[in-house]
Amino acid sequence: MRNPTLVLLCTALAACQGGDGDPCPDLCLDKAADPERCQVACQSRDVAPADEVVDAPGDTGVGFGDAQNAVNGVRGCGQTCGSLDVFSLGFDAGVDNYLVLRWSGRRVLNGPGVDFVVFENGFFWGAGPERFMDHLVVYVSRDGVTWVPFPHDYTAEDETAFSWDPTRWPGFAGVSPVLLHAETNPVDPFDADQAGGDGFDLDDLPDDGGEAAAIQREGFVYLKLVSAHSEVNPDTGEPYPKEPISNGPDIDGVYGRWLAAD
Repeated sequence: MRNPTLVLLCTALAACQGGDGDPCPDLCLDKAADPERCQVACQSRDVAPADEVVDAPGDTGVGFGDAQNAVNGVRGCGQTCGSLDVFSLGFDAGVDNYLVLRWSGRRVLNGPGVDFVVFENGFFWGAGPERFMDHLVVYVSRDGVTWVPFPHDYTAEDETAFSWDPTRWPGFAGVSPVLLHAETNPVDPFDADQAGGDGFDLDDLPDDGGEAAAIQREGFVYLKLVSAHSEVNPDTGEPYPKEPISNGPDIDGVYGRWLAAD
């Protein structure tokens, strides 16, 4: 149901008309935000890629080992192939299994709808819904010290075996193909049908009354992507299973919106 307070407030803000022409009132209807949040989000509306590598222990500066590939623009290959413009992670914890990014001098706020999109490198390998996937666990932080993971759960019947069914991997990144391409398909990164990728909404963080709640109120500065196979599944006490021929997730880039000066 439409909230007249939100609609009137957003309509009154000159900044509510975003660069892509979509009116803010329609976005504000996507979540039961309070008027103050609606105003902050509308005034901060800006779609931009993470552009700074903060920490990449596996960075070699060469080929798929060049972490700058994760901040130099998304260049997806489409539904049935993987991009070559990526930074590849491994599975050795603390050595090559994670990447930390940020938006230079800015933070990502909790606005209406999806707040950021992770573009990894999944793709369909057959006629059915199954696909090649390299999964990531997604963390956010205000200070780069205290991290909050997005809720995620592997729901296969046998959680010790890998499933090619994307519906078995809720809350993970690295699930969807990447259609967005900076040169050949420069679509709205937040149009999932046109751009692909995996969207995340800060409202999905746990309402813990602590750090997660603070991030929901204030936004985050740092984003950490971790190879799921290097993390322990609490349901089994073993690492999340990986695609048998995988050698690690391939990160193409991350887009955020509702950006404000940090």
